[in-house]
Amino acid sequence: MKCGRVLAARGVERLPAANVSTCWPGECKSDSGLPAVGQRQAVTKPVFRQCRGVATVSHRCGPAYDAATRTHATQPVADRIGALAHTEPERSIALDDGSVVGAIWSHRPVVAQVAGLEQHAVVLHLAGSTLVEKWRGGRMIGHRARIGSVSLVPAHAAITWVLNGHSRVAHLYLDPRQLELAAERADRPRCEPELHDFFAAADEVTAGLVRLVLAQSGSGVLDRLAHDEVTLRLARHLLGRYPTGRPLPEFTPRLTLTTATLRRLFEHIDANLAGDLHLAELAGLARLSEDHFLRAFKAAVGQTPHQNVLARRIAHAQGLLERGLLPIAAVAQAAGFGGASHFAASFRRLMGTSPTVWRNDRRH
Repeated sequence: MKCGRVLAARGVERLPAANVSTCWPGECKSDSGLPAVGQRQAVTKPVFRQCRGVATVSHRCGPAYDAATRTHATQPVADRIGALAHTEPERSIALDDGSVVGAIWSHRPVVAQVAGLEQHAVVLHLAGSTLVEKWRGGRMIGHRARIGSVSLVPAHAAITWVLNGHSRVAHLYLDPRQLELAAERADRPRCEPELHDFFAAADEVTAGLVRLVLAQSGSGVLDRLAHDEVTLRLARHLLGRYPTGRPLPEFTPRLTLTTATLRRLFEHIDANLAGDLHLAELAGLARLSEDHFLRAFKAAVGQTPHQNVLARRIAHAQGLLERGLLPIAAVAQAAGFGGASHFAASFRRLMGTSPTVWRNDRRH
């Protein structure tokens, strides 16, 4: 086999693997059937099989689902991506229980085969090189990303990514079960909800939801209610834009929230500000599905449930700060924030200053 310029000559790291074949573009294929990419690329023999004959993204692969994939089923998706790409996230985004739901990555040039993810990763290209290639099943399904475009790293599928330059991306992780729930709420037939694999799509809705998560998690902590809202909206949108079958219909809420229901909701929220509040919990109080509740609440109040809860938590924290008896960490806990840094970031985002400065200004 001919030898060409090595990957190091173009700054691309070759990841170690049990079985690696190298060749010039178009000359040969690895055992996986994946052609060499670029100049004397390294191609890793896959450890994980794809669903045979399935060109779509599904969270289950049937008979072809590989036991090796199941071995990694419990590994957090961010850890799995970091291990495969040999890097650590620039910043992780987690719920207050430590569950990682997103991350920001700064990738150096690399060729990496990603397989065995338990969740879908929705990727927003933030900055850096757009010289990106995406390979699946031995064929390139996309190349040349764009800043602001979105792509999918599908759960339980073997995808090879070729990054020919340094790039910065944001990930939002979506459990495939969220797609099932979105389809069930829309009264779709009982079939596995699947997504077409997409790459570098100009999708302002998906990009906007990822940016919203980044803005709401400046401290690295994302409020659980905010996460509930984003994942619900994202799942519905993806099934409407990238379905393998009929897209989900546009959702139009038919029910409204009465004054008595709103009073009951606000009383429950105020009584539980210090704890976790879930979208399903609030929707249950209103006796509505989460879809209906989210839209109906916004129509009635002018805010999403999370925006309303956050405003109430900040107002409650301001009262505690004015009394000046508690340290910042205690105020954060009493107001339901996931720590002092989460509280400070949220307070600054809404009030334009830090809790400490705001309290000191009130003392003068």
